[in-house]
Amino acid sequence: GDHRDLHYPLRRQRQMCIRDRLLSYVFLASLIFNQDRFLNQIFNNISITTDVVYANAPDLPLLFLTENAAREVDLKMDIYEPTDDTYNDRPLIIFSHSGGFFSGSKEADDMRMLCEIAAKKGYVAVSMNYRLGFNVLSQDSAERAVYRAIQDGSAIIRYFREYADDYNIDQNQIFWWGSSAGSFIGLHLLYVEEDERLESTYGSNFSPDLGCISCSGNKFNHNDKPNAVISMWGAIGDLNLIDKNENTPVALFHGTKDIIVPYYKGFPYTLNTVLSEVYGSALISERLNELSIDHLLVLEEGKPHEYYGSANGNFIFGSQPNKYWDLLVNDSFEFLYKHFF
Repeated sequence: GDHRDLHYPLRRQRQMCIRDRLLSYVFLASLIFNQDRFLNQIFNNISITTDVVYANAPDLPLLFLTENAAREVDLKMDIYEPTDDTYNDRPLIIFSHSGGFFSGSKEADDMRMLCEIAAKKGYVAVSMNYRLGFNVLSQDSAERAVYRAIQDGSAIIRYFREYADDYNIDQNQIFWWGSSAGSFIGLHLLYVEEDERLESTYGSNFSPDLGCISCSGNKFNHNDKPNAVISMWGAIGDLNLIDKNENTPVALFHGTKDIIVPYYKGFPYTLNTVLSEVYGSALISERLNELSIDHLLVLEEGKPHEYYGSANGNFIFGSQPNKYWDLLVNDSFEFLYKHFF
């Protein structure tokens, strides 16, 4: 009996030691897994839910003379998620396509591929449709088209803050990632306040008052600002829209030979037409520097619009982007990781 009693504490101690070591391995593996999440691919399979309605709003045909032709339409999105994901409070990225507020869709090659990459890194990713179309002969009509799309951006963010628990997402980690027109939406949604609306959005004899930024699409009452914006070849209508208190992280990517959206300042499509002058990524960066707001600026020397190899979101050379794709995508996910994880 004495012999057994003498060694019992030792045997128990050794068992505890092995158990603690196993627990520490499990903890370490979990830590490594979660550190890797959001930066590298940790899932092989994703689930896609298509045509989810996030809003309902008056839409116009692509060509029209007055806005009396508007009719109510459902605004839809596709949701990409990692399969069998058990992580709580997941971050969300909303991807918003290019097309000059005249064309494009949530099925664009680049948006779909970005959603797949994000979901495999552990994000919930969404590719959205928004309202398109304006009278090409009217500056007011063009400004109103941008504003309607901003309202749709507000509606989709309010939708996800309303249903955050259903989608298991973190309301404080809703990020906007846009290409061209999609970047215009994200940047203006971030910086435009209600008292900064353009005169044209209030309407006239030929067009109705579009209402406040958060007054369209759905009735959900939530903050509609994204927590970060990634802008690919985007621009803003007025640098003074950016205020010191609007210190949300922003990443800006642009080619210096972009003739569709100037990287510095100028007219969209390089045409002095009905469209207003805009301020591209370089000048947005200067304004953010003035206000000491942390951001990322990547200018690719001599590169055109959508310099990763697409036109209106669809890859030019078959189904694959060019070598700049990985650079931009990696920079963007590292930017989000640095600021939020």
